[in-house]
Amino acid sequence: MQKIEINSGKEMDVLRKAAFVVTDQNLYGIYGALLPKDTFVVPAGEGSKTLYYVEKIASELLRRGVKRTDTIAAFGGGMVGDLVGFAASVYMRGVRWSFVPTSLLAMSDSSIGGKTAVNVGKIKNAVGSFWLPDTYIETKYLSTLPKSEYESGMGEIVKTSLLDGELYSLMHGEFNEVEAIKKCVSIKSEIVSRDMTDKGARKVLNMGHTVGHAIELLSGLSHGKCVLIGMRLEMLMLRDLIPHSFFYEAQSYLGRFIGNGAIDFCADDVAKIAQNDKKNGNGISIMYPCGIGDVKEAVLSGDEFTRLIKGAL
Repeated sequence: MQKIEINSGKEMDVLRKAAFVVTDQNLYGIYGALLPKDTFVVPAGEGSKTLYYVEKIASELLRRGVKRTDTIAAFGGGMVGDLVGFAASVYMRGVRWSFVPTSLLAMSDSSIGGKTAVNVGKIKNAVGSFWLPDTYIETKYLSTLPKSEYESGMGEIVKTSLLDGELYSLMHGEFNEVEAIKKCVSIKSEIVSRDMTDKGARKVLNMGHTVGHAIELLSGLSHGKCVLIGMRLEMLMLRDLIPHSFFYEAQSYLGRFIGNGAIDFCADDVAKIAQNDKKNGNGISIMYPCGIGDVKEAVLSGDEFTRLIKGAL
């Protein structure tokens, strides 16, 4: 069971006690005075989520004499968490790690469940592992989060709300970010407890990600927004399998958070990237909602996927 604490105020003690702490340049510029003086800083952005920086971290861990019995820590958003988590999982065949998430997306999603990964070329999360951190969520760090990153986090919260009636209702009332994060933690933790390695129940969390990851790579838009665009397009692709009333309700709901900007991507490019998605087995996997908490899987051939995504776009 993953240890997750919310607004406990322990995060700085955790970072000070860690043998090694990693953050990114943007966060170091804001919180550097609070972090350990020998904090390891990587460039901000998805470009640092690579095997190159895993090797840089491993080399630094060896230089500092970090042992298998030590704990290393991440202070940052999903990129920092993915990078440090993967490094922790492979350094000396695994060391403990702690995660202090600073973005809404990391607090509500990526800090939960132990998925870690880095990108290889244009393939997102191509190399990764499952390695649970101790997570210390402190919502005060959201005060310095850029608006675009806050909206990205909302994308994963909206996705998760389609799995749970209580969170779905919360999203239709006066939004309370602390309550929304708590619900996301509870929902995802319960799902992960039944399927740590993403072979069964956990697959419901992949809604929007097959098309969304492709759009993220093609557009540079934030992860959360791409997930919502991905969900909308995947539902359009499979609309004949979805009850009409829920289809229109969900499309309207997703549209509240996506906005009215045009969706303009090359279907063939989306299909090419989707065919390399790590979730695929004997076809391209799409998880789609048929109702709140009712998620099904469609497995499409490459030709079927291309035809349907062209129709959706």
